[in-house]
Amino acid sequence: MSHTIRLIEKAEVIALLGISERTLEKLVRSKQFPETLRLGKRVKWLESVVLKWLERALSTQLAWEPLKPQRRISKTSA
Repeated sequence: MSHTIRLIEKAEVIALLGISERTLEKLVRSKQFPETLRLGKRVKWLESVVLKWLERALSTQLAWEPLKPQRRISKTSA
């Protein structure tokens, strides 16, 4: 069984999440986002881990379903 490993750089993570570099750095520092992999001066993330984090962050939205319309009980005159 082979797994494709794709490392993505900070710019791609920022674009994927739609956040600023500063916000990403705060999330990493506060341990709310996966740690980086340092390769020289560059930081990278495993793409599958970033996508897993995003799915978890969106779990409430992904589970959302619209309310079903309630049936009105009509009052009939007798």
